[in-house]
Amino acid sequence: MPAVAGQRPQRGGDVRGFLGRGLVLVVLAAAGGGFQPGEEALGALAALAQRVRGGVATATDTLGGTHLAAYAVGGGRVLALATPARTPGDHTIASVAVVLLSLLTARRPAGSEAAALTGLLLGGSPAQALAPGPWYVVHARGTGDPHALAAALGTVLLDARGDDVRLLTEREPAPQPGWRLGVGAPAGPEALEAAEAQARRALQRAEASRTPLARHAEPGFAGLVGEAEARAHAEALLAPLSPALRTTLRAWLAHHGSWDRTAAALGVHRNTVRQRTARTAALLGRDLDDPDVRMELWFALRRDQEA
Repeated sequence: MPAVAGQRPQRGGDVRGFLGRGLVLVVLAAAGGGFQPGEEALGALAALAQRVRGGVATATDTLGGTHLAAYAVGGGRVLALATPARTPGDHTIASVAVVLLSLLTARRPAGSEAAALTGLLLGGSPAQALAPGPWYVVHARGTGDPHALAAALGTVLLDARGDDVRLLTEREPAPQPGWRLGVGAPAGPEALEAAEAQARRALQRAEASRTPLARHAEPGFAGLVGEAEARAHAEALLAPLSPALRTTLRAWLAHHGSWDRTAAALGVHRNTVRQRTARTAALLGRDLDDPDVRMELWFALRRDQEA
C-alpha cells in the first residue's frame, strides 16, 4: 500500500512513510503481513532513491537478505520497493507499476507551459513563448508509452506520431528502459530547429550502434551527415580498394600528398606509394589532385576507420 504524503516511518503494519524530502511514492511489499524492513534497509532504500533522482532509471541493492529497488516515475518521483524475497515476475510487475504511476502523476500543461503554448498558437515564436532554457530536443523510438517517457524526462512537451516520438525538455535526458534516444545539443528557443536536426541524427546513430542514448557531439561538416548515410557512402566509394590501398591512401592524404613522408610512415619505398596511389586513382576513376576529391575520400576513410 503506498505511503501517504508527509508520513513519518511507522513501526508495525505494511505501510512505511517517506524516506526523504521529494521521495513521493514509496511502496514496501510485505510477505504474509509480517515483513518489516529495518531502519538500515530504509536508509539504503533512500540512498537508491537519491541515485534514481540523480538521473539513472533504476537502482537495486540487497541488504541482509532484503531486496531493494528504486524506479524513476517522473517529475522527481520515485517508486521504492523492499521485499524479503525476489521472484521472476517482480521486475515485470514493477515496470507496469512505473508506467501506470507515470501516467497518473504526469503533469498537464498548466501555468507558464500553458501560457507558452497559447502564445505560440496565437502567432508567437518559440523564442518569445518559451523560457530561455537551455532546452533539450529528444527524438525517441521504442515500444513503451510515449506519455510515460515524457513523464520520466520531466516534460509535457511531447509530439508522438506513430514510431516517431519527439520531446522538448529542460532536464538533461538520461537513458530510459525500452527506448533509444537521440539528444540534440542544449539550445535556447531560437536554436531549436538546429537542435531538432541534431537529435534526429543522434537517434540514427543510437539505432545504428544499438545504444540506448546518443548525443550530438560532432560539430562541423561531418556532423551534417547522418552516421548510417555516411558509412553507406564510405563503403560504396571505397569498395574497389583493398585494405593495403586504403591504408596507403589514408597515410598519403594525412601527409598532404608527400611521397617521402608517406613512405616513411608506412615503412615502404616511395615508388611503392606512387604505384599504390596511381592504382587507387585508376580504380576510383578520380583525380587525387582535386581538393574536392581529397576531402570526400578523407571523409570516407574516417568513416571506414570507425566501422
